Amino acid sequence: MISNVGIAFETFYNENLLEYFKSLQESPIKLISFIIDIAIVIFLLCYAIKMVRGSRAWQLIKGIALLVIITIISGLLNLKILNSILSGIMNWGVIAILIIFQPELRRGLEQLRNKQINKIFWY
Repeated sequence: MISNVGIAFETFYNENLLEYFKSLQESPIKLISFIIDIAIVIFLLCYAIKMVRGSRAWQLIKGIALLVIITIISGLLNLKILNSILSGIMNWGVIAILIIFQPELRRGLEQLRNKQINKIFWY
């Protein structure tokens, strides 16, 4: 099973990532766009981690990360029953996260609505 995962990763790497990086070498504009894209994603991830660190959400995020790691390991070790149970939990996990984090999501969206931005768009 582990050799199958290695073959699947190598196929993914050759077909997707190498082709993408070859296209970046052909066009410098795509490379600039890629760098800007990566910078924005890193900034948003750092900002999101800074926002939730020290809150109840941080503990929940660590628990979710642990479940994801256990699911990946159970797939690599070919533990079919455990992997199917954890995969099922992951499928419903997105809905559960939205329900659990609903107050925090609402509060975060309210904080995004800055008075200065509101004045620009509405007055």
